[in-house]
Amino acid sequence: MNAPLLFLCVDIANIVACVLLGARMLVSRPRLLSARLIALIAFDTICYIVLSRYDYRAWIPQPYRFDVGGFGPWLNFAQNLTPGLFMILCFTMFADKPRFPRWLLALFFVQMFLEVPMRWLVKDGAVGDIATRMAPALLQAAFVGFALYWTIANWWADLIQSRRRARIFTIVVIGLNIIGSSLFLRVVIAQNSLANYYAHLALGASTLPIFLFILVFLSDEELRAPLSAGAEPPAPGDPPPAVSPEIAAVLARLAALMDVERVYRRPSLSVRDLADLLQLPEYRVRKIIHEQLRYANFNAFLHNYRIREACQQLRDPAMRRIPILSIALSTGYQSINTFNRGFRDVMGMTPSAYRAMPPIMPPACP
Repeated sequence: MNAPLLFLCVDIANIVACVLLGARMLVSRPRLLSARLIALIAFDTICYIVLSRYDYRAWIPQPYRFDVGGFGPWLNFAQNLTPGLFMILCFTMFADKPRFPRWLLALFFVQMFLEVPMRWLVKDGAVGDIATRMAPALLQAAFVGFALYWTIANWWADLIQSRRRARIFTIVVIGLNIIGSSLFLRVVIAQNSLANYYAHLALGASTLPIFLFILVFLSDEELRAPLSAGAEPPAPGDPPPAVSPEIAAVLARLAALMDVERVYRRPSLSVRDLADLLQLPEYRVRKIIHEQLRYANFNAFLHNYRIREACQQLRDPAMRRIPILSIALSTGYQSINTFNRGFRDVMGMTPSAYRAMPPIMPPACP
């Protein structure tokens, strides 16, 4: 098999894998935002492969080229949405926050505008090159940075084992594909060069094993937890499932550590520290807190106890003159900013606003 035919087969295999991956996501999890985002990214990847067959036509023999006709600008628009969509996907899967930052969403729309409409408004030249190539590429690099941040941040606090593994897989995807296609092929390597074409071929060859791994080796159950972890907030108040006497004993000991000994007051308390106190492997403690107490994140588990005590202190008339910073430090927080964010996430208001409320019917503590 000659080289051009081999590269065409790789591209076709990538297209088929993208179609199957998108269909699998939409059929198995049609209502999940993360599944829809993956389907969109798969579609954008198809657009990237098809358009590449046209953009690199100088180095592709005639029988192996794709003629995109007038769809070129729209295929280019779709392929360049991938970093932004990937950023939103990482936030949805890993951030454990209710709302995506609006200013980042606004930047995503700016990048969309620069990709197609701006190309029609500006002419070729230095200004056009900055507006239609450099600026979108830099925005894409920023989106990749945020995706990487949300993938790595709070990794240690993630209680879902399959989602912890998904973070590793996501970093590989970011490193091999997103950064390469959005930064190297558009900025670092000259676009109209043979080196750029070879880099594109290398990216295509590295992408195919990723798709095949997802399709062949990952079961629906292994995909379920990472995809759906951020779809619904944890419900600690729901009744836990029936447990064995061994698990019940662990839960009782855990409750004693948190409610009686108040180990959550330790500023640097980690899952490993809690596992040492329980004399259990760390992975078992993560699993018990997630499956029995319905928490996806260890920080949320700690917030529940810390904010509960903070509420009690803030409503105590005898502690009216105690600074809020002192209350934050006494409940295990290391800074007032972290305390304010945690309190606002749980109670829907700042600690000072909660303290200032009249004594009649304050919001319930967690």
